[in-house]
Amino acid sequence: MVKKIISYIFIYILLVGCESPLVCEDCYLDIKAPDLTLDSNGYYHITFLDGYVQTFSTLKAETGITTYNQKVKWISNKEILIAGHWTNLVNGNSYTDDGGEAYTVFSAWENFIGDTATVYSGYTDNCNIQHIDSLKVVID
Repeated sequence: MVKKIISYIFIYILLVGCESPLVCEDCYLDIKAPDLTLDSNGYYHITFLDGYVQTFSTLKAETGITTYNQKVKWISNKEILIAGHWTNLVNGNSYTDDGGEAYTVFSAWENFIGDTATVYSGYTDNCNIQHIDSLKVVID
């Protein structure tokens, strides 16, 4: 009897596997800057506002995850020294909403006018697969 129960448990584990309602088979990552102009080379452009210390824009990550809140990381290749601390041009973390989208804020300072910043975003899904994307923002 015990052997039969163990056999049934073993078969059940084989059939069910490690599937979970949180596994996302359609996971992806596509980041965009919906409020910025995209040129023919695939670069986004932000126009620095005269008279301001910073100019902001929202960046959006689409993940395909709609069943739970997924933490999404952000970083850029540019930083600025503020009060003795290096500060990145993007907020470092966000979470997806019910539509599978996450947002962060991109911030440009005057001394970056004429530079191109690369923004990277990524997350690891429940299957332990890393999804990474990037975009470039020209600061005009």
